Amino acid sequence: MGLIKCPECGKDVSDQAESCPNCGCPIKNNDVPRGVGVYGTWNQAQKQKPKKKSHGCLTSILVMLFVVLFFSVIIAFAVSSEEKGSENGTEEQQEIEDDVLTGINATDEQKNAIMSILSQCGIDDIKSITHDELLDNAHNDGETGYRLAVSDNIDNIIVYLSSDMSVYLVRYADYDLYANGTVEATLQDYTMTISEMTDWQLSCEETVKEVLKAPSTAEFPSITEWAFKKEKNIVTIQSYVDAQNGFGAQLRSQFQIIIDTDTSMIQSFIFDGQEMIQQ
Repeated sequence: MGLIKCPECGKDVSDQAESCPNCGCPIKNNDVPRGVGVYGTWNQAQKQKPKKKSHGCLTSILVMLFVVLFFSVIIAFAVSSEEKGSENGTEEQQEIEDDVLTGINATDEQKNAIMSILSQCGIDDIKSITHDELLDNAHNDGETGYRLAVSDNIDNIIVYLSSDMSVYLVRYADYDLYANGTVEATLQDYTMTISEMTDWQLSCEETVKEVLKAPSTAEFPSITEWAFKKEKNIVTIQSYVDAQNGFGAQLRSQFQIIIDTDTSMIQSFIFDGQEMIQQ
């Protein structure tokens, strides 16, 4: 047994002692080099440990770049698809027009002139053009007549082409849309959309209810049983209503309403043959 110096306080200590009786420093510890304190050794070991590199900031930046790139690709794809769709729509419309005019024996220049005049007359979305031999030579020799349809309920448009394939006359029902080289009116001056007819229908129903004895009993037919006529700013509407009279009997009454669309004023309201508007 010998004496050694305590590595912590420097006092003499038996080399067989478990710890220094003076400061309590462990003596029998092969991992602790002589002359170096336990705490000093631990602190040095901590200082010698390599610091972990922080990757949090770099990861966040990479994620943000990926998100930006992802949405940029999506936006670019959407814009490209929209542009292609628009181009395809234009090409498809041109193909439709070309197909519609296939039955007309005219040059491309003549067809373009025909389509231009029809467009000025408010006739754009043409479903079909059919040659009607019964219309030929109606005004001049060599003239050809065609019937146009733009929808299921507007199919009585007539176009007369002169022998040189120029437009001579465009008519809808009994109205001239194009005559003597001049646009007289548009198709929209004499036709209404389903939405417009529905609006007028609802408006007329309210007007009719005002003269009924029991308006809450009024029953109007569906729009298919209503008649609509438009002559530029004048709209004529006809239909009927089933409602109770003052005695509780259910009766059917016919009515006609004429409206000036420029002023939205009722010019005439005939109910069961009686004029309800005092002039």
